[in-house]
Amino acid sequence: MILGHEVLGRVIEVGSGVQKFQVGQRVIVEPNYPCGDCIYCRTGRGNICPNKISLGVSIPGCFSGQFSAPAEFCWQIPDGITDQNAVLIEPLAVSLHALWQSKVQLGDTIAIIGCGSTGLLLIHAAVTQGVRVIAFDKYEEKKEIAVRLGAESIKIDDIETVWAKENVRTVFECAGSSATVELALNSAPRGSQIILMGLSTSPANFQPLRFVREGLNLQGSLIYDHPNDFANAIALVEKGKLTPSRIISEEYPFSKIQDALELAGTGKVSKIILNMEK
Repeated sequence: MILGHEVLGRVIEVGSGVQKFQVGQRVIVEPNYPCGDCIYCRTGRGNICPNKISLGVSIPGCFSGQFSAPAEFCWQIPDGITDQNAVLIEPLAVSLHALWQSKVQLGDTIAIIGCGSTGLLLIHAAVTQGVRVIAFDKYEEKKEIAVRLGAESIKIDDIETVWAKENVRTVFECAGSSATVELALNSAPRGSQIILMGLSTSPANFQPLRFVREGLNLQGSLIYDHPNDFANAIALVEKGKLTPSRIISEEYPFSKIQDALELAGTGKVSKIILNMEK
């Protein structure tokens, strides 16, 4: 399997039936391809399509000199968007989808557990929309980035008290571990909603009685809606409303991909990008 899920590149060839792209254009790719035929796709829920295939996950990815992608899932990037901003539009769309799904409003206070790329982009988008953010991550390096983006950082021991005192309405779990899922479920204030974005495969425990008595609401948020979320994310970046490149911590040449993967594996950095031309 060739890895690589998020990508910016240039068109080098188009299929015979493709009209909207030309050789040389900069494009990004929606790397999740729903089938378009199942009941979920036909009712606007292609993000949970059981037949969906994903670049670098179920099919060979983009960590290669060249690869092919369906024209339907390719997007031309306007000249005003830098390469660094363009390559982060895919994870930005993931965060925007969750934020919009939550129906968080101007002036609300939300909590975010996990300040990786998804959590940080969620912070950036929320703060830009006038939402107050209280963030937590176990690594100080990522907490510092969260604060620079406008979030307030707290310690794990203070979470339950601060969330209740500050009237947190929505908790976003972005870390993807059973421990952080349990933290979100067990500490969410009365009447709030919990949105799971992380992809933990381990079981998590919670008390159903508390959920019922305290009017809690739990839901998941997976990737984004095709094609609207990608189109909206590109528009927000093009207009200067959002600058996703602010979360980039490192840039490596492709020849140093092993070093980049090892650094990413420490969990202490926010986002590493690879320059395939170096």
